[in-house]
Amino acid sequence: MQASLFRVLFRHEITLLYRNRVLVTLFSLLLGLLVGALWIGSSQLAQQQQTLGRIRAHRAATQDSLLARIRRVEAHGRRYLGFIWDDPTFAYNTARNEGAQYAVKQPFALQALATGQSGVQPFYYKVYITKKQYLVHESEIDNSFLQFLGPFDFSFVVVYLLPLLIIVFTYNILSSEREQGTWVLLKTSNQSIARLLLGRLVIRYGLFTTFFWVVVGPVLALLIGPAFLASPNWWWLVAFVSLYFAFWFALAFLVNSFSLSSNLNAMSLIFLWLLLGLLLPNLLQIGLGRAYPIPSRIALTTAERDATNRYFERDGQLLTKAVFNSPRALIRQASVVTPGMVYGYGVIVAKSQIIKDQATRVAEDKLYGQVEKQQAAIRRLQLLSPALLLQEVLAALAGTHWHQYHEFSRDVDAFRRRTQQFFYPKMASESTFRTFTVADADAIPQFRPRVYADYGWLHLGPALALYAAVMLGLGLLGYRRLLYASR
Repeated sequence: MQASLFRVLFRHEITLLYRNRVLVTLFSLLLGLLVGALWIGSSQLAQQQQTLGRIRAHRAATQDSLLARIRRVEAHGRRYLGFIWDDPTFAYNTARNEGAQYAVKQPFALQALATGQSGVQPFYYKVYITKKQYLVHESEIDNSFLQFLGPFDFSFVVVYLLPLLIIVFTYNILSSEREQGTWVLLKTSNQSIARLLLGRLVIRYGLFTTFFWVVVGPVLALLIGPAFLASPNWWWLVAFVSLYFAFWFALAFLVNSFSLSSNLNAMSLIFLWLLLGLLLPNLLQIGLGRAYPIPSRIALTTAERDATNRYFERDGQLLTKAVFNSPRALIRQASVVTPGMVYGYGVIVAKSQIIKDQATRVAEDKLYGQVEKQQAAIRRLQLLSPALLLQEVLAALAGTHWHQYHEFSRDVDAFRRRTQQFFYPKMASESTFRTFTVADADAIPQFRPRVYADYGWLHLGPALALYAAVMLGLGLLGYRRLLYASR
């Protein structure tokens, strides 16, 4: 296209868009919603960061208190004047009190853009040797792993609302020429109608996308700081969102090429928005829920309880009898709690918790096995819907995808086992059950927080290339139809 023609079209489009009061009003409204979504996301990010700050302060205060209490006991000849269950020199007492540690998932800066699974997945746990705090222990399990319509955030505005604005932006770009009587003049000109229409859409796409990032970039930098600009996650996000906009412009170009009326163009594009943005993802959710049903909370709880009951009906009774009848440990059923009884409870907890963890692991493997099958199916089928693909990509790039929360929970699992391996030998051995020292307190395992923002499992490059090819195919098909229509 000649530079002079492009300049004429550019000025023409600017004038048309400026005079369209309905479009300007709608664009201003959605711009306000976009800025509001960015503010909401940054507020949630700041709240999480404040919570993690309080956790660090609480942990430091707890550790200082533990060290001070152990030093007081050691200073009094290892005599503790308080309640025996609070004596910090017993490894079992420390394990169930100050020994509990926090495992936290550091929020990624781009979490302000996509809430993802952060609404249903915890970003910190308090890890005990006898407790495993997962979602399945908190509430009924619904199919929340496949929620495509989440809270109001940047991803919701981009995936669901902005395509509607693009439809208003492009639905009558050709039909309006017919309805206003300028189509005949266009056909008699020496310019290709296909080139003119393509040029107008390219200009509108450039204006739309440029203005979008000119708003989003500075506002986000102002709210959360500019450090995210150095992250590859951000540039992948820019590429996918820009291509998502290009897809809807190309789809509008194809629909316009059929030379329908403005009303039919609008209805066709709205139907495609409903189909690709809402119907297909929800049908996929229903289908995967039936293909890979998730166990109910009742079933999981029952399985864990049955395994625990089987243990206490046989091995647990034998262990309890052996421990509490041990003359060496001076354990007796009496109204006075002796050090030997504290040791005995430590032995029972250490032995029985291994059995309980095995039962819990079986139930959770069944749950997460089904969820992993659902996620694998989504990765294979997400290309059917650009909205679903973008939703998955945004959550992954923001660090709020189920895959990343599952990776965090596995790290918490491993940390809990390290904590058990630290405390169990001390509290279940006669020679060490009351020898917990300041050095031991300093050696209590600590969770190493890290940011979970990897996205390697999504194969972003092939997905981006495939949708770029789809967008180009739509544009080429529309262009060829217009070339044929202009003859």
